[in-house]
Amino acid sequence: MTIDFNLVGTRMIDIKRLSSDLSAQIAGIKSGQISATDLAKQQMALIQLVNDKLNAFISIAPDFDVTASKIYSTSPLAGISVAVKDNIDVFGFNTTAGLEILRHNQPQQDAFVIEKLRNAGAVFSGKLNMHEGALGASNHNAHFGNCYNPNDLTATPGGSSGGSSAAVAACLTPLALGTDTMGSVRIPASYCGVFGFKATRGAISNSGSVACSRMMDNIGSIARSARDLSLAFELMQGFDIDNAESKSLDYQDQLPANPVLLVPDNLLELGVEADVITDFEHNIKIFEQMGCSIKRFSFGGSVNGQYDFGAARRAGLIICEAEMRVEHGYAWQNQIENFSPYLKSLLSYIDQKSPMDVIKSQRDLEKAVVLARHLFTQGDFLLMPTAPQRAFKMNEPVPANQADLTSFANHAGLCAVSIPMITEHTMPAGMQIMGAPNTDRQVLSLAEQWQQLSGFEYQVPAIVQQLIQESN
Repeated sequence: MTIDFNLVGTRMIDIKRLSSDLSAQIAGIKSGQISATDLAKQQMALIQLVNDKLNAFISIAPDFDVTASKIYSTSPLAGISVAVKDNIDVFGFNTTAGLEILRHNQPQQDAFVIEKLRNAGAVFSGKLNMHEGALGASNHNAHFGNCYNPNDLTATPGGSSGGSSAAVAACLTPLALGTDTMGSVRIPASYCGVFGFKATRGAISNSGSVACSRMMDNIGSIARSARDLSLAFELMQGFDIDNAESKSLDYQDQLPANPVLLVPDNLLELGVEADVITDFEHNIKIFEQMGCSIKRFSFGGSVNGQYDFGAARRAGLIICEAEMRVEHGYAWQNQIENFSPYLKSLLSYIDQKSPMDVIKSQRDLEKAVVLARHLFTQGDFLLMPTAPQRAFKMNEPVPANQADLTSFANHAGLCAVSIPMITEHTMPAGMQIMGAPNTDRQVLSLAEQWQQLSGFEYQVPAIVQQLIQESN
């Protein structure tokens, strides 16, 4: 059975149910409180009501087939709708990667992770806006329009997975997929006040995605609870024999009895804004109540010399620019006029560099691997703010240090989860837990425990509530 969403009205929206997390929605379907069909109708009604303001979805499914037999058996996702960043292939949708050159690109099969989710009972509501080519963290897009933060329609949702975070934060989907190259899942999660996870490098296959950097890309998930990230990780992880970066990993499940969290003592020097630090220090106390020990260290010092965040930032950009020139080589040679001035400027920069500069950049990033190894001899996990600032206005300059704290996990191949801090500020901010490779389940378990002890419950943005009230 398919749903004619043209017949869906806004009066049927139950925002309490739609703002609940993925796990609660699944439980509601399996207990018979609501059918997958009715939930999908409500979800689409909210998308139709809110998306014009956010521009989170750039394509929407005309209908869902939510009554397939496998969905109503024992499937983990029970027919729940999932939304996907538009650089990940979903059969039946175009995959644009936010690029004009790929506007009509039609994949012939699902990405590896999409097939896994589909087999788990997911249906796909649409494709999500993103920063052009995934090379940027504000979600400006000259081809498909800017995406906006549901907490402030003049502010960035972050990027490059801005549509993913905005859609989850606005309750347009309980789960969204994104890609994280230097923080592109965790930064928007922080800016929008939701949860975002990047797994250990190689744990989740990138097959079927448009690369920004094969060396640093990670398909990740964004949700409204930590337990949802755990569920998504278990469904998405797994070895892909056809993907060179994919790994078969042996995960560490059991948390240490009294985890030692390494916390930077030089956040001001790293450019973290004072109000973010204040929130961070307040939220650290919850981890201490959980039985964690806090150990301060100076982030940036390493045994083999100083770890330079500026140098790492520049090195990461050079790698991305070089790889994107390879990824989109034909279009660059034959359709260069279809790249925006912004992206054309970035991808032209690599012409000034030599092959040796690219190799040097790779070696600069390897310093993160060494530093991480030394740090994890001193403690079990890293705990720090996700981004140095809260979401800024779309017409303001992009902070140069925006991805400094997140990119370390990509450079070192670590797993990392961003969780929204409890705050009295109008705009949210996140903090992230990073773990050594293969500690994904431990990191997610810590995040779940923090949410349970803190009592954090997701609050629907006032803008979304107002739109619903006005429609009635």
